[in-house]
Amino acid sequence: DLIFEVLSTVPSRKEAQSFLKRFTIPYMKPPIPKPKVAKLPSTDKRSSSERIESDTNKQELQKEQFIDSLFSTNFDHVALIKIQGPFTPFNLKSVAKSLVHLQKLGLMSIVVLDNDDWKEMLKEGPARFNELKKWMLEDATNLSEAIEVSGGKSSPIYDDVFTLTNSHIPEKNTNNHYQYFKLPGRTLATDVGAKINVSLRWLKWCYNLGQIPLILPIALDGLLIQRTIPANSGMIELSRAISNPSNADSLNLKTPELEPMKIIVINSEGGIPSEERKGAHVFINIQQEYDYLKQSYKVNPEWNYTHPTGLENLELVKSCLENLPPTSSAIMVPAYSSAALVSNLITDKPRFSSSLPLTASTTPSTPITVLRYGAPVLFHHSLSTINIPSFQSLIEASFGRKLKIDDYLSRLKNCLDMIIVVGDYQGAVVVTMEDAEGNKKGDLPYLDKIAVAPNSQGMGIADILWKQLQTNYPNLLWRSRDDNIVNTW
Repeated sequence: DLIFEVLSTVPSRKEAQSFLKRFTIPYMKPPIPKPKVAKLPSTDKRSSSERIESDTNKQELQKEQFIDSLFSTNFDHVALIKIQGPFTPFNLKSVAKSLVHLQKLGLMSIVVLDNDDWKEMLKEGPARFNELKKWMLEDATNLSEAIEVSGGKSSPIYDDVFTLTNSHIPEKNTNNHYQYFKLPGRTLATDVGAKINVSLRWLKWCYNLGQIPLILPIALDGLLIQRTIPANSGMIELSRAISNPSNADSLNLKTPELEPMKIIVINSEGGIPSEERKGAHVFINIQQEYDYLKQSYKVNPEWNYTHPTGLENLELVKSCLENLPPTSSAIMVPAYSSAALVSNLITDKPRFSSSLPLTASTTPSTPITVLRYGAPVLFHHSLSTINIPSFQSLIEASFGRKLKIDDYLSRLKNCLDMIIVVGDYQGAVVVTMEDAEGNKKGDLPYLDKIAVAPNSQGMGIADILWKQLQTNYPNLLWRSRDDNIVNTW
C-alpha cells in the first residue's frame, strides 16, 4: 500500500534521487568481483528444478531485504505537525495512515494536538481544566488507536514537555484557582501571561521506541499546577527548541543530529484561500506575500467563516519557519487529503506549479498550500544597482558555463527593462525590450535569462520568479531549444 502511494506521486528523476539521498541508508559500493576460475564438475546432487527453486527463493529474499531497508525507520528528519480537529472517523483514519507512512519513509513526526471545539472551554480558564483535559486525552487516545490500526505506534504525552515561568507571584481568585497577570510592555508566549519553556527529554525515548509522540497542549506552572496553553504557542516553542544546536536533548540520539525540515498543519479547512483561483493558494513565499495575505482576509470577510483559522495558522507557520533552517518548508492540508503529505515529502514542492495559467481549463484547483519562509524579491531597472559579481556567479552556476560578462552587460545597457532578484542572488530573471529586428530597444518584452542557483533549487525560487513575471509582463516572449526539458514546465 505504501509502495503504491509512493509510486503514485510520479516524482521526476531529480526529485527521486534527492529523496533517496536524504532519506535512505548510504549507498554501499558492491564488492570487487573475484577473478573467474575454471568450473569444476558440480557436486550438487539436487535436480535442476530444485536448484531453480532455491535460486528463486534467494532472489525473493534479496527483494524483501531491499524493501525492508528502504522502508526501515531511520529518523534523520523531523516534522512538527499540528493536528487540528475535530475530524470524522474516516478522516481520522486517513490522518493516522498518513502519519504511519511518513514514519516508514524516515520522517519523525512530533504531533501537537488541537481542536477547534476546545476554544469555548479554553476561554473559561482553570474552572473547567479537568473537564478539558479529559476531552484532550480522549482525542489523543482516539488518534493513538487509529495509528495502531494503521500499523504504527504512538504515545500520548501530557507532561514533561512544557513548563511555565512568570516573575509575578500568582494570586488566588475567589474560586481558589491561581490567576496570572500579564506583565506590562512585554510580549507574552501564552494567554496566561507566562513564558513557555520546553524540555525534550521525552524525544529520545520516543525515538528509541519508534513511537509518534502525541503532545497535549498542557504545561506545568511554577506551583506544579497543570495549565492549558494555546497549541500554536506550543508548536512555536517546540520549533525553537528542536532547531537549537546547543540543546543536547534534541541531538543526543543515534544520528549526529535531527534535521528539522517540515511544519505540517492538518485541519478541516485546508490551506490559505486565494482570490485569484478556486480553492487555496498553491505556493506562498511568506517574506514577500505575508502582508498581502493579511489584507486579503480584510477584503474577503467571508473567509472568516469558510477558513476561520487560516490567519492563525499563517502566523504559526511564519513563526516556526523563522526558527528553522532556510531549506525547511511547511504545508497546510485538509484531513481528507492528508495522503498528499507523502507526495510532498518526496518532491518537496506543490503537486502542481503555481505558475500555471489561472484561466486555463486544465489548471487544477487544490485545497493544499505549500509555504516557505522564502526570500525578499527586489526589482532593478538599471545595472547600477546590481551586484555584478554575484549576478555573474548566479548565471554561470545556473547554466553551467562561462558568461562573457563584458559583452553581455554592454548589450543590456541598450535594452534592459528589468532584473528581478530573489534573496541574495538565489535566483534572477532578466527582461529586455526588443524590436522586431533585435538591433535596438523596442516594445517587445523578452525573457532574456531565468536562473536559479543549484543550491537553491527545489525551494520554489522558479515559481516566485515566474509569478512576478506574470504580474509585471502579461505578454512575454522567449525562445527555447525544442529539446530543452524545461519546455514541459
